[in-house]
Amino acid sequence: MTALVTGASGGLGRGVARALAVAGHDVAVHYRGDADGAAAAVAEVEAAGGRAVALHADLDVALDDPSGLDARCADLLDRCEAALGPPDVVVLNAFPQHHVAWDDLDAAAWDAYHRAGLRPTAVLLRQAAARMGAGGAAVLVGSIEGLRAMPTHAPYAVAKAALHHLVGAAATELGPRGVRVVGVAPGLVERDGLEAAWPEGVARYRAASALGRPVTADEVATTIAFLTSADASGITGTTVTVDAGWSAGPGW
Repeated sequence: MTALVTGASGGLGRGVARALAVAGHDVAVHYRGDADGAAAAVAEVEAAGGRAVALHADLDVALDDPSGLDARCADLLDRCEAALGPPDVVVLNAFPQHHVAWDDLDAAAWDAYHRAGLRPTAVLLRQAAARMGAGGAAVLVGSIEGLRAMPTHAPYAVAKAALHHLVGAAATELGPRGVRVVGVAPGLVERDGLEAAWPEGVARYRAASALGRPVTADEVATTIAFLTSADASGITGTTVTVDAGWSAGPGW
């Protein structure tokens, strides 16, 4: 079995790559800029018993160059197939995230999120699914901000909400081929230095979540590994929230 994980050089993507290796997959580790993180992910996959390859690709292609994005996605999939075989699992995790003040949200700011986030996710999903046989699975990594946005995160939240809807739309299109599409919406994910850098935000999250804490990258990753497994063969077209119960709160 072969999996392709995009944005796999960071904490969550690296955890997903490791969890899929534990589940028996060879893993293609996609990265855009962090070669050291990708190398670490490769090492973790290999330590878990899988084969691995790091694949660089920049999928942030100008909006007026649609054929360029098609070509880069096809090239990424070609290199994955050449190294490890055609992927039966694709986890689309790569996505921009940064603060943008409301008064700065001009057309260019909105286009940047579409160009670097939702657009390559949708194009790569279509191309990957076309290469999968029955039993293939794609996971789109959304966010609880697709349910409720934070201030200064409007374009990110709107793009993630669209991604959640893409899960259902793609599942409907691909179901007759035997390909499943599921989403995961993580809450605040713990990482080294998070509480020191953002103590008030972590405190608010602890107060708002049913379990009184953020989630870990491993908790999200093992959920993804389950959703791509045969044990989840009846699950498609839905987004699973992994947020320590944040979304269960009243919100007021």
